Amino acid sequence: MFRFLHNHYHALIQGLIRIRANWIGSVMMFLVIGITLSLPTTGFLLIQNASQISNKIQYEAELSIFLDKEIKAEQVDFLHSALKKNSLVKKIHFEPKLVAWEKLQAQLNLSSIEDGVSKNPLPDAFFISLNTLETKKIDSFVSDLKALEGIEEIVLDGGWVKKLRSILYLIKIGIVILGCLLITVLVVVITNTVRLQTLTYQNEIEVSRLIGATNAFIQRPFEYTGLIYGLGGGLVTLGILKIILVSFNLVADRVENLIGGNITLNTFSVEQSIFIIIIAMFAGWIASYIAAKQAIHKLEKNY
Repeated sequence: MFRFLHNHYHALIQGLIRIRANWIGSVMMFLVIGITLSLPTTGFLLIQNASQISNKIQYEAELSIFLDKEIKAEQVDFLHSALKKNSLVKKIHFEPKLVAWEKLQAQLNLSSIEDGVSKNPLPDAFFISLNTLETKKIDSFVSDLKALEGIEEIVLDGGWVKKLRSILYLIKIGIVILGCLLITVLVVVITNTVRLQTLTYQNEIEVSRLIGATNAFIQRPFEYTGLIYGLGGGLVTLGILKIILVSFNLVADRVENLIGGNITLNTFSVEQSIFIIIIAMFAGWIASYIAAKQAIHKLEKNY
């Protein structure tokens, strides 16, 4: 066990030495990884904040049921009783046409005499809230209502929130695909960088093989180099996100009075930040593992 830990410690030190020996190239690699990963992570951050806002919206499927203008009071009572008994109905409000007409006149400062309206043009209406968001159940309920006598029109309200959430979900899927493509690009870039390092340390690799070092032992310092690249790149990504958040929130504070509300972006949680670093380190490790293994295999063929 001690020997195992010692070997890994030695490989880590070797990786740090190689990065320090080419610190300019290492810093460039940190920036490449950080900037590349900042593209999908910024998208995820925006989607996460937008999703939190949409989830805070109290969304209920609401139906506006407008009745025939000549409907009888007995039919209204029957519809009111039927709606109350339905298990999908959460809340129900009946708006008589006279009350609706008085409210409209008060809001628009109208009068029947001045505007030449001698007859109330508004119908009686039920406004109900449902206790479900399932499209099939709502469609079936609306179909049943349309079959009842005395109902002229039914309007479903509040669907825009559901559409917003669907759009955010589709965008999230697109960002996942973009992130996978960019991580693939990172793996290729890091692989080429580590492959060039193997050429630089070719003599060291040959000497190690002559004294009986295993391929795993020779590969290990390069793998730790890739891990360090990923760690540095992940930290750069979080730094870029921090700059974006601070800049955006400063601008949002200045225009708060213009938009009539406060818009503040929240950062990733600690767990999410750690996950970003782990993704970056994994990309660095897998790339360096592939590059070192291919380089050593090529040297074996030459000898």
